[in-house]
Amino acid sequence: MPFPLSARFLTVLLLFSSMGAHVGVWAVLLADLSRSLGLSPASLGLALALQSLCGVAGLLAAGWVADHLGRRPVLVAGIAGTGSYLLLLPLVESYASLLAVLAFSGTVGFYDLACNLLGGDYERRSGRRVMNLFHAGFSGGAGLGALGSGMALAAGAGYEAVYSAAGAALLVLALAALRLPLPGGAPGPAVKTDEEPSSRLPAAVLACAALVFLCFFADAALEGYSSLYLRGVLGSGAALAGAGIAGMYFAGALGRLLGTAAVARLGERWVLSGAGLLAAAGLAAAALAGSASRAAAGLLLVGVALSPVAPLAFSLTARAAPGSGRAVSVVTAAGYLAFTAGPALFGAVADALSLGAAFLLLGVLCSTIALLARFSTERLWK
Repeated sequence: MPFPLSARFLTVLLLFSSMGAHVGVWAVLLADLSRSLGLSPASLGLALALQSLCGVAGLLAAGWVADHLGRRPVLVAGIAGTGSYLLLLPLVESYASLLAVLAFSGTVGFYDLACNLLGGDYERRSGRRVMNLFHAGFSGGAGLGALGSGMALAAGAGYEAVYSAAGAALLVLALAALRLPLPGGAPGPAVKTDEEPSSRLPAAVLACAALVFLCFFADAALEGYSSLYLRGVLGSGAALAGAGIAGMYFAGALGRLLGTAAVARLGERWVLSGAGLLAAAGLAAAALAGSASRAAAGLLLVGVALSPVAPLAFSLTARAAPGSGRAVSVVTAAGYLAFTAGPALFGAVADALSLGAAFLLLGVLCSTIALLARFSTERLWK
């Protein structure tokens, strides 16, 4: 690390890592929750779509709160809401109750917005481009959460107990967040007195929203269906499935650690172009694999490839609209919309064709990340 690790840097890194850990737990245990309720891929996709759709309104409201009341209320409420819904999942016994819990989780689960706002604040205050490092912490935390969940299941623990432990840990973190040192808001340049503030977002923010939509559409499918694919279609055990998903997250962490150097050497447009093409190749390899181990290797490539897309998009957003909670909430909302459409569409395709074919088509979609990067103007990425 070329600069001292300040308390605020470590705080933001901890928050990203903890957010990732809960995502890793969720991704592995989703197969167990789905099996216990007897859900088809399409039914599961609709439930996940409802979760994300309910989050959009809460997310945009949280962006307004962050701009007017500060980051800490949004952070504490987001962590506590996420922990609460994990504690409710072991109580789910029907599809209707699952829909209710997921609707609640979407409304209060804006932990990710708080983290990306704080990451942008830190970059602006410090002048350092470290969003890739923060998102590497997220990926590392997700890998540990996925690996730990798979090991717990293999050792005989019930998925209900793992959900409860993760939820309780987040509630403890929410209490700690009341006092943790935060970077603080970062207001943008003052508007000239003879000009009216524009309600339109910069073009760069809208381009970043498109990038996040494509990236998170793929993430939604991977988080929702990788475990089902590895364990159900290819017949792997819980440990291998957990290790495969964990490996995907750890590969993402490594890719993000290397992302800063790659951007400095190649530029943002080339890194984004390569990310889309490599992700497409990894998904094709996973879809055409004849064994769980080869499919897991393809998912590793996807994890590395997609890893810089979201950090670059959120870093660019923070630069295009300095200190704006609204801009970050819009870009994050694009990800929520991807998580709304992604599971439903992916599940429908998997029902109509197969999970393997759905992953193959997902690779085609990822290749459009490269097209978006190449057709964007040079000025936008600088």
